[in-house]
Amino acid sequence: MRITSENLDETIERNAQICKEVDDHIAFIEKRLIKWRSFPIEQQAFEILKEHQLIEIPIPDLNWGGAIRKFPNGHNVPIINTAQPRVYQYFIYWHEIYHLTESEELKLHESGYNISVEFDLTERKADYFASQMIFGNGDLYDYFHSLEYEDFFVKIAHSMKSYKAPYKAVLIQLYQLAKKNQNQALQGEVKANFDKHLTTQEWESLFQEYSLDDSLIKPSFVTNLNAIKRPIKEEIKLHSDVPLFADNLRIVEGWEKEFKQDFKKT
Repeated sequence: MRITSENLDETIERNAQICKEVDDHIAFIEKRLIKWRSFPIEQQAFEILKEHQLIEIPIPDLNWGGAIRKFPNGHNVPIINTAQPRVYQYFIYWHEIYHLTESEELKLHESGYNISVEFDLTERKADYFASQMIFGNGDLYDYFHSLEYEDFFVKIAHSMKSYKAPYKAVLIQLYQLAKKNQNQALQGEVKANFDKHLTTQEWESLFQEYSLDDSLIKPSFVTNLNAIKRPIKEEIKLHSDVPLFADNLRIVEGWEKEFKQDFKKT
């Protein structure tokens, strides 16, 4: 379900319904993050994805952020679209981690959870999990009000930079906190701006004007196919007399070269 100003309240209601389940999953994930606690939050997510043989490729489809694909060896592998702005990539890190690790948590609970067969609800859980991992204990509300700017988009840009979060994620979290604090004025302001879209150039100008790190709203265009190349290289070591494996490696390396050339950073 695409979130708009019209269904924003419904989204917040759904968040309240799944809050306990998502909080339990956050507690489960935090046990895995202990060894990376000194890292920034997006790097912590990256480390988990690397454990699952992360693939990164720039795909020229801004409606596609990432996915989980089952490989022939039975492993579920996360794929991240690096043609997306970095802040969106960071959000998708956590979104895909939810999908990757939900079944792992189920095995640890005798009573278990019922995995929803409703696609929208499952995606809402993943999105809500991602937002809670990024925004943490809810201090976005206080941070937003501490910013001494009148322009709404300037304050949102600072929030995007500070939390390394995409525009819509900031607005949804801010709206949820405004409702919790019964701040009707802020709720109205978020709703009034929720469906507005600044162009990439407008965001870049805004970030640059206020000395914010504009690399966060630009793609990284990283190409990382090691999860495919590594097992092929292992097969080549074991079966050097089988030309098929060498041929497969050349094909994958050709893909890698093509991605890097087509999406070379300027």
